[in-house]
Amino acid sequence: MLRLLTSAPPTGPLHFGHYRGAVAPFVNEFPAADEAYFTIADLHMLAPRADRTVTAHVPDRCRALVAECVASGVDPDRCFFYRQSDVPELSLIHTVLQNLVTSDELTRQASFLRREPGPDNPASLGLLAWPVLESADIIGTGATNVVIGEGNAGHVALCRSILGRLDATWGTTLPMPVAVVSTLDLPGLDGAPKMSRSRGNTVPLRAGTSELHRVLADMAMWTADGRCVPEVYLDSLGHTDEGSRIAGSLRARTVTPAQARERLLAALTETIVPIADRITELEKDPAFLDSLLDRGAERVRGLATDTLRVLRGELGFTRG
Repeated sequence: MLRLLTSAPPTGPLHFGHYRGAVAPFVNEFPAADEAYFTIADLHMLAPRADRTVTAHVPDRCRALVAECVASGVDPDRCFFYRQSDVPELSLIHTVLQNLVTSDELTRQASFLRREPGPDNPASLGLLAWPVLESADIIGTGATNVVIGEGNAGHVALCRSILGRLDATWGTTLPMPVAVVSTLDLPGLDGAPKMSRSRGNTVPLRAGTSELHRVLADMAMWTADGRCVPEVYLDSLGHTDEGSRIAGSLRARTVTPAQARERLLAALTETIVPIADRITELEKDPAFLDSLLDRGAERVRGLATDTLRVLRGELGFTRG
């Protein structure tokens, strides 16, 4: 059975970079999948900073993330959405798995090395063990294919190592996942290498026509490494030839930046405005969104309970 999994923390509204770099690749894998799971990683959300501002609106943000994903093409009839905190069995699996990983392995993870160290930004144990909790999601659901960004692909490799150690030491055979790596990182509107909420350089997925006009008004044409921003965006939307023509015309100065923005605006409007409208409609029915999370939690609790039963039995914790 091919079980597809991806995840995202409910830290704020999705933007165009999330849509093209994470959600769309997940949806593209659906035809081959028997089941699909989307982890609302609310426990992961605490790892970089655990305070009241982070946890103030967790239920609302979880509903919002579900609405954004469904509006972006994730079929709620084929995908189980669940919050990590609704499945305590995953935390028990995490407790077992963390003993099979060394701190040296975790400090070498690219996701850990990307953090900004300093006396005012110490790394929490949760941040260090982020890949282990992600392994608990993978192993707990029995996921076989994990859609993940290129920068975090090492998490799946670590999960495979954990499963190898379980097999070598206790003969525990559980599904071995493979990473489905998404390599698309869209540049920011300011020409930065990556679109990021923290930089304020994003195209919001909830944007209507007027907001799209506003955010594109001062968009950079080129990144520091020489990529044409409109070309990259248009290519990600399937308008590859047009993107190439615009980039060439900008270089030749036969097209102005304003004209390039207008063409990009048309393409983005065609894609984003229907998604934004659908999000608005879905959020009018919070009970429906909660029902999707309840359905997913029930399904994953069953899978994780089965996994935990295997682990307890193989490791010798089950009473005879």
